[in-house]
Amino acid sequence: MVNTEVSTDTRLPRWLAWYLNIDLAGKEKRERRHQFALNIVALGAFCSASFYVLVYLLYDLRLWPTAFGTAINSIIFVSLPFIYRRSATWTFFWGAIFASLNIVFLTYLMGSATGIFLLLLIVPAVVLLIFGPSRRDFLVISSLTSLAGTVFCVWFTSEPALSAASDALLQKGLMTTSVLSVLLLVVIPSYLGFLRAEVAEDALEAEHARSEALLYNLLPEDIAARLKVEPDQTIADSLPKVAILFADIVDFTPRAASLPPEEVVGFLNKIFRAFDELAEKHGLEKIKTIGDAYMVAAGMPNPCGDPVHRVAEMALDMQSAVEAMAPDFPEGLQVRIGLHAGPAVAGVIGNRKLFYDVWGETVNTASRMESHGEPGRIQVTTAAKEELEDTYEFEQRGTVEVKGIGALETWWLDGAKA
Repeated sequence: MVNTEVSTDTRLPRWLAWYLNIDLAGKEKRERRHQFALNIVALGAFCSASFYVLVYLLYDLRLWPTAFGTAINSIIFVSLPFIYRRSATWTFFWGAIFASLNIVFLTYLMGSATGIFLLLLIVPAVVLLIFGPSRRDFLVISSLTSLAGTVFCVWFTSEPALSAASDALLQKGLMTTSVLSVLLLVVIPSYLGFLRAEVAEDALEAEHARSEALLYNLLPEDIAARLKVEPDQTIADSLPKVAILFADIVDFTPRAASLPPEEVVGFLNKIFRAFDELAEKHGLEKIKTIGDAYMVAAGMPNPCGDPVHRVAEMALDMQSAVEAMAPDFPEGLQVRIGLHAGPAVAGVIGNRKLFYDVWGETVNTASRMESHGEPGRIQVTTAAKEELEDTYEFEQRGTVEVKGIGALETWWLDGAKA
C-alpha cells in the first residue's frame, strides 16, 4: 500500500502534519487518497478564506458582512475532514453546495466585477478530485449548481450591494486575486490528476512487462504469442521429428539428504543455470526440470533441420561443464545423459500454471536412455546414432533390456570425429 500519510517527523509544524493526517489511518489506498486530497483542499480553502476575511476587515470595516460570509465558508472548509468521517453526503453538501451558495451571496454583496463568482467554476473539479469519478451524482449536482450560480451572478449582481465595495481599486484587486485563485486551483488539481495517471500508466506498463517476461519464461515464444492471440485455444501440435535429451545428476538423492535446504537449492541452481546457458547457445527448448533431472528438446515448437545434432552438441557441452564444475564439489559431480529422436506430440496444459510439455514414445525412450545409462556417459539409440555417425565417434554398448520398451541396441556417444 502506498503511504500517503504525512510524517510528523518532517519540518512541517505539528498541527499542520496532524491536520493533513486526519482520518488516514486504517483506510485502503483509494480511500486514503480521497481523504488526503480532502485534507489538503480543505486546508488550502480555509487559509484562502481566512486571508480574505482579514483583507476585508483591514480595508474597510463596512465590509463586515462580506467578512462574516467569508468566515462562515472558512469554518465550513476547515471542518470538512471531520464531517467526512461521518458522512460523505454531508461533506459534499456543506463543502460544495452551501459554500457555492455562499459565494453567490458574497458576489451579491461585492458585485460581479470582483470576480468572486469565478470560484464557482472550480467546485466541480474539486468534487471530482475528492470523491472520484464513481460519484457521478455529486459531480452532476455540483456542476449544475455552479452553472446556475454563475449565470445568476453575471445577470443579477453587476452592482455591489455594499457601497464600500464600489471602490475601483478594491474591485480590480479582488478580480485579479479571483482569477489567480481559479487558475491555481484548476492547474494544481489537473497537474496532480495527470501526474497520478502517468504514475499509474507507468506502473501498469512495468507490470505488463513483468507479466510478458514471466509468460515468455514459462512458454516458448511462439506458443506464448499464440496464447496471447487466442487465450482459450487448445495448443496441441504433432511434431514429425524432435530430439529429446534427459540428464540426471548421479547420487543426488543421498547427497541432498545430508545437506541443508539452501545448499540443496544452491547446488541444483548452479548446475541448471549452466545447462540453461547451453540450451540457449544451441537453440534448444528447455522443457522442464524434474527433481535433479533436466530435459531439453530440439525441433519444437518449430521444426529445425538438425535436431539430433543440436542435442548431441548440448550433451557433449554438458559433460564439459560438469567436469569443469566438479572440483567445486567435495564429493565430485557426474551426470547420466540419454537422447533419442523421433515423432512426438507437444502442447500446453493447465489453466492457471501453464505448462508446455511433450509426450510420446520418443520421450519415454530418451528418458530410459538416461535412466539405463552410466555415470559420465551419453547413451543414444540406434536411430540417433545413424543420424550422427558421419560426424561423431560412437562405442557400441550392445543390447539393453529397457523397462516398458523391450530390448534396444544402444551406443555411447564419445565425441566429435577428428
